[in-house]
Amino acid sequence: MNFQELTPQPLTHNEHLNPRLWDNNQLIPKIRLQLLRIARHFADFLNVTRLNLRDITISGSNAAYGYNDSSDLDLHLVVDIKSHEEVELYDAKKNVYNFKYNIKIKNIDVELYVQDSKQVHHSAGIYSVLNDKWLSEPKNQVPTATHQEIKSKARNYASRINQALKSNDLNTARETMDNIRRLRQAGLESGGEASVENLAFKLLRARGQIDKLRRYIDKLQSAELSIGEQNES
Repeated sequence: MNFQELTPQPLTHNEHLNPRLWDNNQLIPKIRLQLLRIARHFADFLNVTRLNLRDITISGSNAAYGYNDSSDLDLHLVVDIKSHEEVELYDAKKNVYNFKYNIKIKNIDVELYVQDSKQVHHSAGIYSVLNDKWLSEPKNQVPTATHQEIKSKARNYASRINQALKSNDLNTARETMDNIRRLRQAGLESGGEASVENLAFKLLRARGQIDKLRRYIDKLQSAELSIGEQNES
């Protein structure tokens, strides 16, 4: 992609939580009930024998002070996950669900996720929709990352993605995705949602680069599992 397109949006800071969702720092009851309804629909869509649900949470910019008009609402089903195969299953079903259903709350896009209960989730704010209380209440702090830092990090990630997209190698593409996610996770652990690594990842995701790499991995995986006429004996 043209690196000139990697221009971060202005860093947003609001003095209050999004009034479309929150009233006096508590989730509006009507919003909470609708999110519970969405979570149940997603759980039914997952169609697993035993979901082992521990919590239903929201996090991200709309559970903190950094939201803007493009911010979505991250709704997590927190479950006990026992194997890597389950992780892949939930991830695949999550992608299908979010592609199939265009769900909005007060014109805010709702994104569904399945989160392992053993995984430490780093977010400026985490709210339990199930229990109607904050698990991690956000702090009203102005972000310190600069646009130049975010753009530089995003260019680094984008360069790795471009190389992977030219590799025609499934392992290379997977390792690139894993490395970028690992760097983002390290940023979340050290600096939270306002870390340079996380903001660079979100910039690339908004520009479609993360999804492009994911589709490329799916394409290579499909080819690896297929047999063409030239391979027939």
